[in-house]
Formats: sequence, C-alpha cells, structure tokens
Amino acid sequence: MSNAAVKRTIVTVAGAFALAVIMQTASAHADCAAGMAACPSDLGGGCVPMGSVCCPGNGYVPIGAICEKDPTGNWGAIAVATWNDSQGEAHAIATVKENVPSLSQASTAALLDCQKASVHVCHIVGTFANGQCGYVATGHNAKEVRWAVSAAPRDALNNCSTGGVTCQQPVGGCNNK
Repeated sequence: MSNAAVKRTIVTVAGAFALAVIMQTASAHADCAAGMAACPSDLGGGCVPMGSVCCPGNGYVPIGAICEKDPTGNWGAIAVATWNDSQGEAHAIATVKENVPSLSQASTAALLDCQKASVHVCHIVGTFANGQCGYVATGHNAKEVRWAVSAAPRDALNNCSTGGVTCQQPVGGCNNK
C-alpha cells in the first residue's frame, strides 16, 4: 500500500452544515492501517474495518446491522472504492443513496451499491440528513485517484479536479426535509 498523503478540508455550506472534502490517492485511507478506512468527521472520524457502517461517536457495525442510537429522518450516505488494476492503473467508483429512513440503512445501501458496482470493498466518506445534499466527484490518471465530497456538485468537481486530475461529473442528491 502507498503511504500517499490525504488532504482534508472542511467546507461550510448554508445552514452551518459542514461536509468534509476529502481528496486521496489510490490506496491511502487517512492515517488508518491497512484494511481500515476513516469514517466521516461528523461521525467521529475514527478508523473502522473497510466495508463497515460508521456510527455516531466513533463506532461501527457490519453492513446490515443498526447503529446504537441510530439517527432517523431522511438520511443519505456516500460510499467510495479505490483500487489499482493488474497493470497498476488507479480507479475509483462512488455511489450515493438519499432519502433513507436512518443513518445505518443509508450507509448500508450506499456500501452495497458501491460494492456491487466495483466488486471492491467500499467505505463511507460522507453522510447527510434532512434537507441536506451530498455529492461526490471521482477522477484518476495512471497512478493517482482523487475524490471529493461536498454539499454542492460544483464544489465536489472543483475540489476533485485539483492537481491535474480530470474528474467525472459528480453523483449525488438531496434529502427531503
């Protein structure tokens, strides 16, 4: 695994809602050990096993399980997988689920969709609730993968596209209030 650096910036958007903007290279997952991934900062930001559902307060549960004190409402979650193919080329895929009745259910749905689409273990990189929005843009060149999460599609694309990487149009959406 690469010891590539991860840049984390907090972007504040309307209504004092903050969503972490995360850009990373292919195999790095913040400061987490191999096989682990960083949860979004609004859930504690700790390291959890890849493919786990991040719970509030730095906890986690397996896919399909319910977090203790699971927040309800209209939740959305963003999942990302990054990998290198047999020629060493870097790749990324992202999925977003919105308007799901709980944080655990939204995270599970995003993880399962991501893993189905990529055949790789995914991790949650963002969550949003009750009228909030979440978008993710991904891009890569031969050796580097970037992804960025934001409440606005333009911000996700702009943050992803730094450093000479061409990123795809963001995917995402907004929750009902």
